[in-house]
Amino acid sequence: MALGTPSRDIGIRRLFRFIEWFVGSDPDRAQIHLVSCEGEDEDGTRCRADSGEQSDREAAELWMFEHAAEQPEHRSYGRLSYHPMITVPREEPT
Repeated sequence: MALGTPSRDIGIRRLFRFIEWFVGSDPDRAQIHLVSCEGEDEDGTRCRADSGEQSDREAAELWMFEHAAEQPEHRSYGRLSYHPMITVPREEPT
């Protein structure tokens, strides 16, 4: 092959087909919720107590009310939620 001559792979072919995909919740994996206290104690130290990982969102939020009952000055909270997702083609390719 001479210099400057482009090389070609002969016999390799690819076929691409456009497929419509669906994104949704993964029914086989559980959601996880965690609520944490962002309130501060009198000395300015952030509380950082949390509900622990909960599969039920309402259970995580209930912890927030229980913590607020014990620490009425702690009024700031954050919630993290893990929501497993899947992608699947609307129609399986043939």
